[in-house]
Amino acid sequence: MKSEKVSNLIARRIASLAIVIALAAACSGCAAGAIGVVATAAPAVAAGSAEVIGIGVSAKQAGGTGASATENADQCDQLLRVAPGVEEVRKNKDGLIESRQWKISQNSTGPAWIVVRTKDAPAEGWQPRPDIPELLFNPPLYQVLEPDKPQYLAYAPASVINVSDSEQFDSMTGAFGAGIGTFQWHGRTYSYVVVKELPCFKPPPEK
Repeated sequence: MKSEKVSNLIARRIASLAIVIALAAACSGCAAGAIGVVATAAPAVAAGSAEVIGIGVSAKQAGGTGASATENADQCDQLLRVAPGVEEVRKNKDGLIESRQWKISQNSTGPAWIVVRTKDAPAEGWQPRPDIPELLFNPPLYQVLEPDKPQYLAYAPASVINVSDSEQFDSMTGAFGAGIGTFQWHGRTYSYVVVKELPCFKPPPEK
């Protein structure tokens, strides 16, 4: 049953990709330049997996806000069930990249984004990321970011190995927008997208 479910998810992913490519052909360049990167569509299908690389910049990503809790209830429910990896990233004027991790937490007023801070991290959670070049971002992350303008990076496995991978990918694309590129981590390819605001749920007010 599990293998059949994964096969069905892969089939839907490939069908969806065909539609996206067709739309991109009909409106080439509509969203290009949203963050200074021209994304390309380059699907690759291997035995038991469907790999998607840079489908294109969606309209919501171009706006920089991602899904809205009022307009995209299904996508936000999916995000609440299975969230992709999410980090806020910034580049200083010297080109050095820092990041801090975010996750969704339930509180008295409902779901909210919160910073995940390790015990060794500064109070605000920001830490340098000298390993970024080793992750082989394509397009390079430093080209996507503008100095002193933090953005939110969401990522999920680009190759479907199990149901969880597919759910993370669908959650990322539904809430944050289509992937603009890929990177490598622990021998696997991940699709990533960058937006200006966190989707669906707001961070708690700053004290």
